Amino acid sequence: MRVLTTLIALTTIAAVATVTACTTDPPAPASITSTTELTPTSPAQEATFMQIRLTVGGGEATARLYNNPTARDFATLLPLTLDVHDLGGREKAGTLPRALAEGQGRAEYRAGQLGYWAPSHDLAVYYLEDGFRVPSPGIVMIGEIETGLDAITADNATTLTITAA
Repeated sequence: MRVLTTLIALTTIAAVATVTACTTDPPAPASITSTTELTPTSPAQEATFMQIRLTVGGGEATARLYNNPTARDFATLLPLTLDVHDLGGREKAGTLPRALAEGQGRAEYRAGQLGYWAPSHDLAVYYLEDGFRVPSPGIVMIGEIETGLDAITADNATTLTITAA
């Protein structure tokens, strides 16, 4: 009886391991560059669409655009120079030359993220998390800073230039 109980337990463990192995997500395609990154806010944002460079005053930051329709539409505007202003002590914001493709807005953001505010066609570069919740329709996340976030706030410059990296 003890042998039968042990055999049933081992069979159950093997079955669970097989099911678990078969249900894991496949690895990302080899064409996507892996980088040290902030925790993505949704599975659709794990993939990098393209690298960009942000220049403000004398500083520079590098970022990646997420692979979503709004970010891909934003990329068609590059190179781009925007007049920006500080908003709420948490973000640099500037109005884009046109509306971007619709996306799923959210109330939350993280320092280092780039977002699109559809009602006024604004790009937001968040540099501080202060618990503020973005009102409806929410902010559509289009990318995130990889290096140089401090350059965004180090200067009181009012011009932000964004180019493909």
